[in-house]
Amino acid sequence: MGDRAPVHITIGGALPREHLEAFAAHAAGYDLRTEWDGEPFDPAVLPEDEPLELYGTELNGGQIPEIDAFCAEHGLPFRRWSGGCLGAYLPEIILFDGQGPMRDYTASEDEYVLFPPSWINSFTRLRELKREMARAELTIPAFVVTEGASDDHN
Repeated sequence: MGDRAPVHITIGGALPREHLEAFAAHAAGYDLRTEWDGEPFDPAVLPEDEPLELYGTELNGGQIPEIDAFCAEHGLPFRRWSGGCLGAYLPEIILFDGQGPMRDYTASEDEYVLFPPSWINSFTRLRELKREMARAELTIPAFVVTEGASDDHN
């Protein structure tokens, strides 16, 4: 069965309406909710002018790989926090800015990025450290469903 943990994902960007049903099916497969223990995600009820926030509990490893892959395939920026499991794995935050690789960070149980002393000490200049710390603070844009054909994120 595996170790179970919670997940919170914040998703932004533009998703063509033709892909909304597939996204909703992935969200339903993980029983993602619009708030902790709230109502299941309903693609007919989307946030206006803000990112989409989804929450899950009791997920294997606190992972939602199909959602991560879907967002990456469609260029949707996201920030995912997955809780830890004592003795098995630490909490993590995964960031995706809409292109390029996903970045992963160790996190606290209250969704803060944690930087180990060895990582901090690897920097010789304060501005380099500050630059890397800023990369861990990704602002997620509003989630918008667009009409018409998808662009080059297929």
